[in-house]
Amino acid sequence: MSGQSSVKKIFSGSVWGIAAKVIDAVAKFVTIPLLVGYYGKADYGLIALAFSLNAYLRLMDLGMNIGSVRYFAMWEAKSQYKKIATASRSSMVFYGVIGLVNALIFVLMADYGSEFFNISADQAPTYRVMMYILAASTVFNWLSNVVLQLLSAKDELGYVNRITVISSLLNFIIALAAIHFEWPLTVYFLFYTLSLLVVIPFNVYRLKVYPIALKELLTPHWDKKAFRQILGYSMAIFAMGLFQFSAKELRPLLLAKFASSIDVLTDYRVIQTIANLVMSFGSIFLQVLLPSASKAHAENDHRKMEKMVFEATRYISIFLTLVVFALILNTDNLLVLYMGESYLDLNIWLVIWLLTVLLSMHNTPVASLVLSSGKTKALVFSAALGCVISLPITVVFAEKMGVGAAVIGYLVYMLIQMAFFYFHYIPKVLHLNSTKIFFGAFCPSLLGAVIALLLAHYTSSLLSMASPYFEVALQTVVFFVAFVAYQWAFVIKRSDIEYLKTNLLNKPANHGKE
Repeated sequence: MSGQSSVKKIFSGSVWGIAAKVIDAVAKFVTIPLLVGYYGKADYGLIALAFSLNAYLRLMDLGMNIGSVRYFAMWEAKSQYKKIATASRSSMVFYGVIGLVNALIFVLMADYGSEFFNISADQAPTYRVMMYILAASTVFNWLSNVVLQLLSAKDELGYVNRITVISSLLNFIIALAAIHFEWPLTVYFLFYTLSLLVVIPFNVYRLKVYPIALKELLTPHWDKKAFRQILGYSMAIFAMGLFQFSAKELRPLLLAKFASSIDVLTDYRVIQTIANLVMSFGSIFLQVLLPSASKAHAENDHRKMEKMVFEATRYISIFLTLVVFALILNTDNLLVLYMGESYLDLNIWLVIWLLTVLLSMHNTPVASLVLSSGKTKALVFSAALGCVISLPITVVFAEKMGVGAAVIGYLVYMLIQMAFFYFHYIPKVLHLNSTKIFFGAFCPSLLGAVIALLLAHYTSSLLSMASPYFEVALQTVVFFVAFVAYQWAFVIKRSDIEYLKTNLLNKPANHGKE
């Protein structure tokens, strides 16, 4: 029964995680063209710049987020709540200090950042106020990490993601209010930032699932011995994350510095919003898989780990190829309906970005096992190599290619990572069959998606729909039907259905047929 309860929690975390991310993505998808239309492409670029600066400074986490979830989950499985309490209180001290340092950086960026980026004299005052808003809120955001780590270790991601929906809906309402009441950009950004903080009390309240008083979990108190174990593991993650974060989050900052104008960040934000829909799925799967992978690794059950990686890769690949190729099928119409024909030249870059994301996210189960094992030293080298090779591509081609320079740079980075995973890390470090994982778990779904896409394109070309809305609807329906038919015929097994019925729906398995 406990095994079924664990499966249900993982399933609930994934479903609600996807639902929360879909709602958030839809809210952003709807509001971005409205905000760009109201504030203008150049001023919206300031919002994109603020988001990018805030995202890159998350690197100051030093890998603690992943490290804490790993150890909290292991200790929770053994009911070692005293260790959890001592470590979480130390984490409050750590994140409090990081938050204050982060705030100081934003203050410095407010005073000197406009000289570094392509920010006009008219935009400088607005940019400065936005940096001060981030400085005032960042300490609370950092401290909330401890709460999320504790809930993740307790398999409470389903609850966390349900609460996140509140923030997403507020973001949408605030954007509409800003346009209706004609708020200046700084007022909109202030209320947007506050909407991100409103979920913190709800998550703190949920910590009652622990048999420990809240003050014992969250009252700051430094214990070097308790914190050292997590920090030692986390520093290895940080070394890897330094280059991963830089390869990903420095791209918009490099565009802001080396492209012809800050307007390019609006282009970047437009296609990022669409691509992030898929990327967020991968992060959700990683969140729910990491505690389970940590427990499997603690049991030292190689067969269980191998089965988890293969089956999880297969299911995640089915879902991700469905989403990615459905978007690729409709990128031109989506961009026209979304932002207008002037953004149609972003089509090729959006397609490349989506394929890059698929390449990265299908590997999430392997990544969860790598992170739970602690054997991350070799990944630091591959991440560093990819970062050093890919970032100069963005710098060199930013002025000529605009957002395309960042997209190509990230593709190069991800190809280097995947090559390293499949040719070195999976077979030689994890001792798993990389050929079986790639060709047995990933490629069948990929082939089905390609076939469905070609069939949908062919059907659409025969009928020549005049309305882009009807064309999107027709192509998507044909693609979905063909994709599901292929997966049902060649990928999904009868045993998979029985597993879902038994573990998720509490229905007895039918052993009449195999």
